[in-house]
Amino acid sequence: MLGRHVNTGRRTILDELKEHGQLPSPRGAALHVLQLCQKDDVTNQEVAHAIQADPALSARLIKLANAPVSHQVRPIVSVTDAVTVLGLNTVRQIVLGISLIDSSRQLSCKNFNYDNFWSHSLLRAVAAQSLVINTCAGVIPPEEAFVLGLLGQVGILAMAASYPDEYSEVIDKKKLLADVGLNDLERQKFGFDHNQLSREMFADWRMPAVFQSVILHFEDPSTATYTEGGRDWCLLHMLHVADFFAKMCLAENSARSKMMSKLVFKATRLGIESGFLIELGDRAVADWADWGRMFNIRVSKMPEMKALLDVAPLVPDPSDISHLPSTVGSAFKLRILLVDDDHAVLMVLKMLFDKAGHTVALAKNGKEALTLISSFMPQVILTDWMMPEMDGVEFCRALRRKPEWRNIYVFILTAQESTDRLVEAFEAGANDYMTKPLNTKILGARLGAAQRVVQLQEELEHDREQLRKFSRELAESNKRFQQLALTDDLTGLPNRRSANEHLARLWAVAERNHTPLSCLMIDIDHFKHVNDSFGHKAGDHALREVAKILQLSIRKQDIACRLGGEEFLVLCPDLPMDVMGRYAERLRSSVADHLIEMSAGKQIKLTISIGAASKMPGLSTSEMFLQQADKRLYQAKSKGRNLTVIE
Repeated sequence: MLGRHVNTGRRTILDELKEHGQLPSPRGAALHVLQLCQKDDVTNQEVAHAIQADPALSARLIKLANAPVSHQVRPIVSVTDAVTVLGLNTVRQIVLGISLIDSSRQLSCKNFNYDNFWSHSLLRAVAAQSLVINTCAGVIPPEEAFVLGLLGQVGILAMAASYPDEYSEVIDKKKLLADVGLNDLERQKFGFDHNQLSREMFADWRMPAVFQSVILHFEDPSTATYTEGGRDWCLLHMLHVADFFAKMCLAENSARSKMMSKLVFKATRLGIESGFLIELGDRAVADWADWGRMFNIRVSKMPEMKALLDVAPLVPDPSDISHLPSTVGSAFKLRILLVDDDHAVLMVLKMLFDKAGHTVALAKNGKEALTLISSFMPQVILTDWMMPEMDGVEFCRALRRKPEWRNIYVFILTAQESTDRLVEAFEAGANDYMTKPLNTKILGARLGAAQRVVQLQEELEHDREQLRKFSRELAESNKRFQQLALTDDLTGLPNRRSANEHLARLWAVAERNHTPLSCLMIDIDHFKHVNDSFGHKAGDHALREVAKILQLSIRKQDIACRLGGEEFLVLCPDLPMDVMGRYAERLRSSVADHLIEMSAGKQIKLTISIGAASKMPGLSTSEMFLQQADKRLYQAKSKGRNLTVIE
């Protein structure tokens, strides 16, 4: 181990490497350009003139100036125009990168493959430029993204050039220890790693501070602490995706399938869906071949991205989602339905919500989602806008047509945030929207708002159900109490109050329809003797037996009631006076013929006296009707009991 450190007081390891004299450095026209750019009063024409001394450098600069065609009104054809369009700072960075490629061709580190290094760096550069143009517009100019990608691992080149023998040993050791990181081996050997050296070289070249920071972390973004969705975060992940894309393209055919799967999930973090990734990847490979010819750098032949994606196992590896937070809306567990035609997006979101403990279902379009809702009954739905068969807005409209689904909280996911489109989404029934790429912190906050709404809805529905339950129980209790209030506890027959209500109803029907109505007032003969001989408990048993006999003997439409003590009343609608006597006698005989089992195996027979009355023109009220029956009962008892009096 050399024991050097990147920054030791005022003197850095870069200072030592410069003294060593083996660092790749600009030469010729490139060196002249860099020297000119250090002057405060240098003009574009002076720099352009210096560049024109090297035809190859001129051609490369013009090509790079024309790369983001959408930003140009007309193609750039002269070096002067290229310098004007790109700006002196960007020109300086480009010239530096291009010159390092040329100046490092004569360097020699036995186990270091310079062709592979620059092929990887060039592919990372064109991929970074393509990503900035198409997905991270505004983060940095595309030309600077190209330079950042091209020089992203310049520290490796510097270490191989400055310490060829020692770095060869590191490379040999890395081949034997596949699970150990190159950075770890470098730190063991030199006391610093290539990312730290790259950052120091960037600082020496006066690269932007954000470049210096990103270069330190892009190989492993989890080591950075940038705010998700911010400019630095986007730049970091853009370069990380570009670098992994380059690794995949240069990997063995057998490894590409699994790496393609990982690339898909990494790209999803930037909001790049699978279809768009195919377009970007194929375009970057074509640009790579074009630039390779210009720089005389070897490039590999690549299959089309779609062919790689078709065989890629799109199942996220734990490392693909290790960066995701585990608390996205975890306070209140939800049933969440995710609807998107991009499998990678579904998988990333599913893993995110699974980590937070939510229950998740998946659908690839609106039609499929509608078939799942009844069985899954989601509380929250996240649906993409653009999908085949049924897009997110159509799905939302169909969802809101069913009243039982109106409380489901719906997020629309969109890559565009135009006012008209958002109004359309809300009018279709969406509750909220989020733009892609999804920021997990914002997603967590907005899902938290949805949780509060869902929780309040469920609490309200719970309260409503409790009220409905209480209402049902109250109705049943009232019914039970009403029944108890109208029922004789001992015999189960209607009591006096119930008898009065039945009589009032039957009297009104008879009055209205001019139909017969009769009643029988009944009293058990010598019942006091039963209580005195057998006790009140046995007397209660006897009363129940008599009530049972009466209930079994009367007609279906008749109503037997217990008025109190040993006195009963039978109301007989549609019973004419001429048959009333025979009917009363049948009831009296039924009781008289029945043996009642008493205690200690004893049996007794009881008799009843009956006073009968029929609704007659002279009886104007139901009270008079009952009084007549009661009067005739008294006559029956006076005449010796166990008989019926009807007149």
